[in-house]
Amino acid sequence: MNAAHRARSGFTLGPAPVVYNFFRQFKALVDEFKPSRVYIVLEGRPVKRYEALTEYKANRIMQEDDPKYKELQKFYVQKDFIVDLLSRCFPVSVVRHPTSECDDTIYNLINRSTTAVPWTVVSSDTDFIQILQEFQHVKLWNPVKKGFVSAPEEYDYITWKALRGDPTDNIPGIPGVGDKTAEKLAKDPTALAKFLADPANSETFTRNYDLVRFMNWPDEDRIKMTSSAPTKNWDEVRNVFQDFGFNSMVKDETWQKFMVSFDALWG
Repeated sequence: MNAAHRARSGFTLGPAPVVYNFFRQFKALVDEFKPSRVYIVLEGRPVKRYEALTEYKANRIMQEDDPKYKELQKFYVQKDFIVDLLSRCFPVSVVRHPTSECDDTIYNLINRSTTAVPWTVVSSDTDFIQILQEFQHVKLWNPVKKGFVSAPEEYDYITWKALRGDPTDNIPGIPGVGDKTAEKLAKDPTALAKFLADPANSETFTRNYDLVRFMNWPDEDRIKMTSSAPTKNWDEVRNVFQDFGFNSMVKDETWQKFMVSFDALWG
């Protein structure tokens, strides 16, 4: 979803501008990092987080009378089309866990892989900083700022965010605690312990910590994850691009470069 929403910016003409922007941006990323494998990770329904906080991400729900509602529905149609095309025609793995957010799925993919294989997570979501603090073989690329993200060394990211909350996900912080106070407390274990001696502070902190931290699946959850089989069907992809009027992408020379970019995946 992070990549799909990013594709809403850029080219805006034609019946499927999000599709056009997405695949141009996707090709650019593959060209830049030259990965051996690519995982496209989808969102599931975060059941456990909703149980912990019923208002979790409630700020993202758009009502039908909102002027932007129809625009958002058009976006979702294009997003679903992108997912379908990736699943059927590209040498990538499209993965999803039914009761986990994509962040948790990415965490578990990395956690269960060998540390000998380097990973690059592509997202502008700063929650992935916690992965940087746990794993030495992972890098985080922010596609908006076009640079790698560094993790703070002086304090634990999850602790910091549990203290100040996360307005993006509708997680309320502890009253009176902003970014600077949260950083001071996260850096000072003694001050943090004293602060959390207040039952109200401790209750909010514990709840938030569990909401922010990525979930490590037990085996019974791990087997619920689904994955598409990497494949190639360039004829269909080109036909789809032609039908949408992506003329600059289907010209012979440009199209050859497009295929070459992905042909090395899962070789």
